[in-house]
Amino acid sequence: MNITPLFALSLLLVAQFAEARPDINTETYYYIVDGKDAKAIRKDLNEKRQGNYDAYTKWSVKWRFFWDKKPDECTINRVTTTVDVKFTLPKLAKDTIANQDAQNRWKRYYKALIDHENGHRDYGIKAANEIEEALLNMDSYETCADLEEAANALAHDIVDENIAENKQYDIDTNHGMNDGAVFP
Repeated sequence: MNITPLFALSLLLVAQFAEARPDINTETYYYIVDGKDAKAIRKDLNEKRQGNYDAYTKWSVKWRFFWDKKPDECTINRVTTTVDVKFTLPKLAKDTIANQDAQNRWKRYYKALIDHENGHRDYGIKAANEIEEALLNMDSYETCADLEEAANALAHDIVDENIAENKQYDIDTNHGMNDGAVFP
């Protein structure tokens, strides 16, 4: 079989759209903590954190879709999504005064904390992937206005479902404590 450059390019473009993935924008805000031992670091964490938890992850999903308009039919042909993720995390001071035991505890805690917060991030990514798939598989509508309304409602429902799952994740993991995200 002789593959022309134009045919190869069209295959690449089809594969690109079939494997569409969300754009992910991540920002991380740190607050610095320190102390001579684990108890002192815990005290500093409690004083500097915002709210009841050492870390916080917030995500939001944006979507855009494009359609083909025919005389009596409107169909979505492309969807793009963006996930914005904002982490707020503690960070042990670079030149910490913590003893070796506290530093070792911090390392174990911090790995578990990052893993837990990435679990929150993953619900935003999951929502974006589900939106892309669901909108691309929607039926055609008679008018593009009806399609737009139905697509946005569906996307909002998917986000709401993932927000609920994200909250359940904290309940199931006791905000990461069940997985080691507790200091000291």
